[in-house]
Amino acid sequence: MPVSEALERLLAAAKPFQAVQDIALIDARGQYLASAVRARVDVPAFDNAAVDGVALRYADLDEPGLTLPMHLRVAAGDPPATLMPGQVARIFTGAPVPAGADTVIMQEDCEIADGRVRLPGQETVHAGDNIRPAGQDARRDETVMERGERLTPQSVGLIASVGEARVTINAPRILVLTTGDELQPPEEMPLPGKIYDSNGPQLEQLLIQSGFPNVLREHLPDDPELIRNALTRYLTDPQQRPDVIISTGGVSVGEEDHLRAVLESHGKLDFWRLAIKPGKPFTFGEVEGLPFFGLPGNPSAVLVCYLMLVLPTLRRCCGQENVLPQPVSLPVKFSIGKAGKRQEYLRVRCTPGHQSLVLEKHPNQSSGMLSSAVWADGLAVVPVGEEVFPGDELDYFSFADLLNG
Repeated sequence: MPVSEALERLLAAAKPFQAVQDIALIDARGQYLASAVRARVDVPAFDNAAVDGVALRYADLDEPGLTLPMHLRVAAGDPPATLMPGQVARIFTGAPVPAGADTVIMQEDCEIADGRVRLPGQETVHAGDNIRPAGQDARRDETVMERGERLTPQSVGLIASVGEARVTINAPRILVLTTGDELQPPEEMPLPGKIYDSNGPQLEQLLIQSGFPNVLREHLPDDPELIRNALTRYLTDPQQRPDVIISTGGVSVGEEDHLRAVLESHGKLDFWRLAIKPGKPFTFGEVEGLPFFGLPGNPSAVLVCYLMLVLPTLRRCCGQENVLPQPVSLPVKFSIGKAGKRQEYLRVRCTPGHQSLVLEKHPNQSSGMLSSAVWADGLAVVPVGEEVFPGDELDYFSFADLLNG
């Protein structure tokens, strides 16, 4: 199955998360809004000065060199004042523009001394200069953030500016299952025939970094009865029941892939062979109505399948429309002489070239390696059936854009 078709199917099956939570705005950064945010007030709430300077009526400006006394001084936080015709006011950045004034002249363009100001003429000033009008950033009752948008530090600041201290966010609990008697946790001493589990920690951190902090993680042995007991516990305990299940390994067609059989007894799974490299075996379905993603066992395949298939689907469940960032087309410094039958996601790094950035490929693209993904800063996409030569352009996704979109 082509990657594009797999993603299309996943997005079509995505259902809105029912698990939502009202939390303090300050705790919501990086998560996804479950409902739109509307402004409680105009921002700014009043016309205010954009610079330190002099407030006046544009019509009162005369020939250059007019000198007038400044009887009024307005600082940020002062109550609104009124300016009579023919008067000027000393004003500071953020201060409310006095009623009657329609222009602020920057102090560098005036001569201010001893309570008086020498003004420029109309030919160098425009009516309305240096005034931030009320409602310039947001109008009361206007939607400032839509459902599904991710909360960045900037958007947290915007929501605070419109007077909202709490937001409703998507709060799915995601269960990560790793399987295999060969795996052991990294804190243990190495044992013969064992390998350390990297997929569990990697997936947990990928989820957290991409905006899903509520993660449960458990390793399951290759024992159908123990797998069944663990799954029953998660599905029947309201305190642990997940909203999404993601597994690595154990859902293929091998004799030791017991997880698949246990899961199918609780729902329906669809086993896909994807035209993707790294990766190929991918399982998607429902377990008691919960979406289930079965990822390959190799760690780089887990990384690629999560970024290109699972994360976009989770974002669609949150209400996002644009679930993948736009790739950048960049020239490459390497060649691939044999056209592949699967769409390949190369671990690459952007480096300065003669005229633009160019992509450099890590020399080892094994799906079992994670050191190449640490070296890289993104993925270059080689379409099915294409050879690549130095100077050719490939679509490039940075890890930062994929995780923070």
